[in-house]
Amino acid sequence: MNKIITLILLAFLTTSCWEDYKYPKGELPESPVNLESFNTEYDDYNSTAPSLGTLIPFCFSSNRSTEGGNFDIVYEPMNINWNKNTGILTVGNTYDNYSSYIDEYQTYEDVLDSINTSGNELGPYFIVDQARYSSEYNYLFMFATDSTGNYQINFTYKNEPEGFSSREEISFLNSEYNDLYPSFDMNYSNIYFCSDRDGDTYNIYSASLNRSVEFIVTELSDNSSREIDMQSTLSSGYNDKCPYIYLNVMVFASDRPGGEGGYDLYYSIYDEGTWSEPVNFGPGINSSYDEYRPIILNDMVDYERDMMIFSSNRPSGKGGFDLYYAGIESMGKY
Repeated sequence: MNKIITLILLAFLTTSCWEDYKYPKGELPESPVNLESFNTEYDDYNSTAPSLGTLIPFCFSSNRSTEGGNFDIVYEPMNINWNKNTGILTVGNTYDNYSSYIDEYQTYEDVLDSINTSGNELGPYFIVDQARYSSEYNYLFMFATDSTGNYQINFTYKNEPEGFSSREEISFLNSEYNDLYPSFDMNYSNIYFCSDRDGDTYNIYSASLNRSVEFIVTELSDNSSREIDMQSTLSSGYNDKCPYIYLNVMVFASDRPGGEGGYDLYYSIYDEGTWSEPVNFGPGINSSYDEYRPIILNDMVDYERDMMIFSSNRPSGKGGFDLYYAGIESMGKY
């Protein structure tokens, strides 16, 4: 009897606390919103944003430091907040207690110092080993650079207490052509990327991995060749670029016919060993301009939608490509 009374009391208290807020349930906007605090008059795109507790280390490519010239990868902390009293969602780059994140901030500054060159760095992909279960790395950062010619995929990693390693090519992915935008699948059994190695257009490719995420540094350092497969379901004969995988969902950019114009954003679902036919996100997300490099993250705001961040050169921005975000239906499954 006492147990039943306790359960009823807990349910009452939980409901009461929930109802104390006017807007207890967070909502992401269905229409794209400009990430104003992160954008400049120059090109800002190609982002990555692993979650690390309340701090989201938001990294993206920008040519702001060269005033429109070469691209570097920059870092700014992202703070996502849903106000349950006002119903206002804010996505910014400031923290009231940012001093507690100084060590993390320095970590991201260190990685950028180790990878940016006088060339262009695009397509960052960042993994943070929150569980600290790997003896190989605490932070792993992949990207593409054209510092030696065509774009080649590189990586660097940090294993405490040492700093970041020298950047190193992922040789089994690279070719004499342009290879960019690496992304692991959910189980770290495959790595996907895009390349123009088979003609004048970009296609989406994959390579199988032999090790788990705990030993991914050993995997990426392996210089032996392996089979590279073009993903025919995802590739169209037009430019299919910027693959990014969240759970079993891939999002990417393509200029294939049938879209809203320029590059549009598409998604595909991995189920029973195959990728589904890509689906255009439609006019709610895409415009007659270019939409590029989408990523998905679970921001813990909206339980029905995930946040998708992408870039676009639509005229509503600050200039060039700007970063935007929008809520999309949660489609990913473990």
